[in-house]
Amino acid sequence: MNPMEKLVSPIENAVDSVFVHVTDLRRAAEWYSMVMGLPVLEERLNGGNVYWLKLQGGTGLILDDNRSNAADTPHVRFMYKTDDIDAALRYLEGKGISTLGGIERPHPGLAFMRFIDPDGNALMVTQSDYVSDVVERLPDTDSPIQNRFGGIFLNVTDMNRAIRFHSEALGLPYSEVSDRQEDSIYDLEMKQGSGVLLDNNRYRQGDTYETLFMFVTKDVDRSKDYLAAHGVPVFTDIERHGELAFFTVKDPDGNFIMICSEVNE
Repeated sequence: MNPMEKLVSPIENAVDSVFVHVTDLRRAAEWYSMVMGLPVLEERLNGGNVYWLKLQGGTGLILDDNRSNAADTPHVRFMYKTDDIDAALRYLEGKGISTLGGIERPHPGLAFMRFIDPDGNALMVTQSDYVSDVVERLPDTDSPIQNRFGGIFLNVTDMNRAIRFHSEALGLPYSEVSDRQEDSIYDLEMKQGSGVLLDNNRYRQGDTYETLFMFVTKDVDRSKDYLAAHGVPVFTDIERHGELAFFTVKDPDGNFIMICSEVNE
C-alpha cells in the first residue's frame, strides 16, 4: 500500500470525548469545574459512574469512576465517532486490528467498541444518537483556563509504527518521520474538535508519567497563579518556546494535565 493513499474508514477523524478515570466522582467534577470556571452540574452527580461535560470546540470530557471498569479492562483514553459501528468493526478487522469484546449496545441509540494500539493505549469507537449542549463558563469566574482542549496526547514508543497504525485506523494519509528530537510529536489532524498528538517524549526521556491532554489559556502565568490559589501544585514549571508556553499539574487522582498558551496561527 502507498502510505499516501487515501483510505476510506467509517471511523471519523474526530474525537467525541476524552476519558479521565477517577476514584471520587464528586471531587473530580468539582476540581475540573474549578479549573475551567464551570458550574458543577448536580443533576449529573446522581449516583451514576460518569460525569460528562461537552466543551467548546466539539470534544467533551467524561469523568469515569473506576468502579465501572473491570480489573482486567484497560482504561479507555478517548472515543472516536462513527455513523456505522458495524462497518467500523469490519474495517478494523480487515486491518488486522482486534477489538476488546466486540460491539456493545448498552442502550438504544448507543453502541461502542474498544481496540488497543501497539503501545497498549485503549481507544473507543462510538455510534451515538445522544446530543449534549456545551457547558458554558460561569460569568463571574476568575479562571483564565478555557473550557476547551488544545490537544490530546497519546504516548507511544515507536513513532513510525504508531503513525502507520493510527493513520490507517482513521483512513488518513501519512508520512513517516525521522528519528530526530524535533520529530517526537506527530499531529493526527482531526477534522473537528481536539487534535490527537502522538508523543514519544516520555519514552525518549525515560519518564514514568504521561500527560493526558492540554487545556488552553490566554495567560499561562495567571493560570499558574489561579491554580496555586486553589491549592493545585505545579508538577513541571512553565516552559517557554517563543509564543508557546505551558506547565503541567496533577488532578486529585494523580492524572497529569497540561495548561498551554493559545497560539494564534
